[in-house]
Amino acid sequence: MSMEVKKIATERTELLKTEYEDYVTVEGMRLHYVACGVGSPLLLLHGFSEFSGTWELNLPFLSNYYRVYAIDLPGHGLSDKPEVSYQISFFTESVIGFMQALGISRASLIAHSFGGAVAIKVAVDSPEKVARLILETSFGLSDDVSLLHRLCTVPVFSDTDITESEVESALEHRMRMEFYNPDLAAKEMVNRSYQFMMIPEMKRVSLSILRSWIGGEGLRPEVMMLGRLHQIKSPTLLVHGVQDNIHPVELSRQAAKLIPGAKLKIFDKCGHCPHIEKAAEFNYVVRAFLAAN
Repeated sequence: MSMEVKKIATERTELLKTEYEDYVTVEGMRLHYVACGVGSPLLLLHGFSEFSGTWELNLPFLSNYYRVYAIDLPGHGLSDKPEVSYQISFFTESVIGFMQALGISRASLIAHSFGGAVAIKVAVDSPEKVARLILETSFGLSDDVSLLHRLCTVPVFSDTDITESEVESALEHRMRMEFYNPDLAAKEMVNRSYQFMMIPEMKRVSLSILRSWIGGEGLRPEVMMLGRLHQIKSPTLLVHGVQDNIHPVELSRQAAKLIPGAKLKIFDKCGHCPHIEKAAEFNYVVRAFLAAN
C-alpha cells in the first residue's frame, strides 16, 4: 500500500469517530447511508453492485468542506432490496426521495459508473436539485453493452446456484478489469463486495437491473444518456482513467464536448475507479471543481 493510501486510511480511521450511519425511509423502502462533515450537501452515488463503502478513501477529505452523504442505492449494500423493476427511473426517484426525506433541497453529486447514468437523469429531469455534477467513468454514454452481457454470463448473475469460490473468482476477475494496479485498499473493497454479493437477494436485484436497463438492441432508450447531455445545466466535471477497461476514456472525451461548459480530468495509469486508485488526486480535483466560482 502506498504512503498516500496509508495516510488516507489513517484519516478514515479518525473519521469513524465523527461520522454516522443511518437509514431513511423513502416510499416505504429503507435506504442506508453514511453521513459526515458540515457544509453544503454532497451526495455520492456508487456503481453497479457496489456500496457506500467504496467512497471510504474520499470521505475524510471531502467531509472537511461539505456535508457528505454516501448512499447505498436501492437493492445495494445495506439498503432494502424490494421486489420491483429496477428501472433507471426507480433509482432517480429514490435519490430525489432521499434528498426530500432529509430536507436537502439542492446538492452536488459525485457519481461513479452505473451511478453516473442515474445522476445524469436527475440533473436533466430535476436541474433545480443539482448544484454541480461530477461524472466518474459514467455509464450511459454509449450503447455498447458488452460488459453487461459478459456479466450476465458470470455465475453470480446466472439462474443457477453458485458457490462461494465462483463468486470469489468473479470478483477477482472484476478487480483485474477495474484497476490498473490494484493495491490492498482495492482488494479490501472487493472482498467486502463479495460479502454483499452473497446476500441472497442480490442475484435477483442484479438480474432485474440488467433486464430493466438492456433491451434486445442494446441499452433501453431511457438509459442511453448521450442524447440528453446537452440538457445538463449544472456545472459538470467528467473524470476518467486512461486504462479503463470497462468504459473507454473516449466516452468521457466525447461527452465533455456535448455538455455545455463541461470540464474533463483524465488520470493516467488508472482504471475504472479513479476515486480509489488515484484517491488523493481525485479528492483535490473534486474539491477544486466544487469550490470554483
